[in-house]
Amino acid sequence: MNEKQKARLLVTLSGVFLGGMSWMIVWLVIIALQLEKGHPDNVWVKDAYSLKTRAITSTDASPKILIVGGSASMFGVDSSLLAEQFGTPVINFAVNAGIGTYALPALADPHISKGDVVLMPLEYRLLLWDGIPSYVTLSWVLEHPESLRRWRLKSLFSGLWQLPLKRALASYDSSDLTVDSEFPYGAHRLNSHGDQTFTHASERSEQQLAVVEALEPESYAENLINSKIGLQEWQFWWRQWRERGACLLVVPPPMLAHISYFVGESKLFFDSVPHRVRHRGVAYKGQPQMTFFPASAMFDTSYHLTAEARQQYTQWIIEVLPSTIQECRVPALDESDI
Repeated sequence: MNEKQKARLLVTLSGVFLGGMSWMIVWLVIIALQLEKGHPDNVWVKDAYSLKTRAITSTDASPKILIVGGSASMFGVDSSLLAEQFGTPVINFAVNAGIGTYALPALADPHISKGDVVLMPLEYRLLLWDGIPSYVTLSWVLEHPESLRRWRLKSLFSGLWQLPLKRALASYDSSDLTVDSEFPYGAHRLNSHGDQTFTHASERSEQQLAVVEALEPESYAENLINSKIGLQEWQFWWRQWRERGACLLVVPPPMLAHISYFVGESKLFFDSVPHRVRHRGVAYKGQPQMTFFPASAMFDTSYHLTAEARQQYTQWIIEVLPSTIQECRVPALDESDI
């Protein structure tokens, strides 16, 4: 390559570099200018959290049982039954796992006090997250950028790369920021404890059941078997809650069963979950296989139980919770496991 060709190559590479940098700067400006602006994606989630926060405020009692998680808990736990069984206030503070592992525990944090029992039926991607944000996670953080303080570089770069242009520009228009009364999720579908309502099997359409029956198994064994970011993030909050005097308990969430979960890599993945949580110093009761349900028990997704199946799952929780909540103890980290 002669000097003239080298000069042309240098000019070309410089142009590519400057063009890439210019594109990145424009992209960052577009994102920065619409941070904290409302978006329809998040309206029902915010409304649900507002209702649940008011429920906590109106109860103004501690100790209480606070359920933390995603919509599997919102659909899966009967808080009234727990309150009756244990004689203590119960608030279902679970909403949508999609907002992500950075945001979800941070939202629960202000409501956890000394003596509280924090019950966490955490969806597996929420608990064992690999740090790659979903669209729902990105949409939430654009409106609520305060959680960006805890984002790892892996999540930041992945988010910048994956964020759709349509979503980045959406907050600039005058979108309708209300929830339609027919929308299946939101405060208008919750009871006073924060549990999802209108979920009896008789209220499920044939189309919803068909969708559930056609769902493919989750690829958790492939994507989450060695992931660490999710557990590291949860451990950050677990330490604070334990120091505050709260009792922490993780249990497997209700989930659609699939034959592949009982063999091979999937079985190894699910079998490893309890140990991975206990290794972080928090109690885990039961085994994931104990809370798998058939398609007939699901309402509209692989994590949403019908009202009838909710009773079964809640009874299981009652059985695995300590006989006296006040005596609940959090096991220390087993140093031999490190």
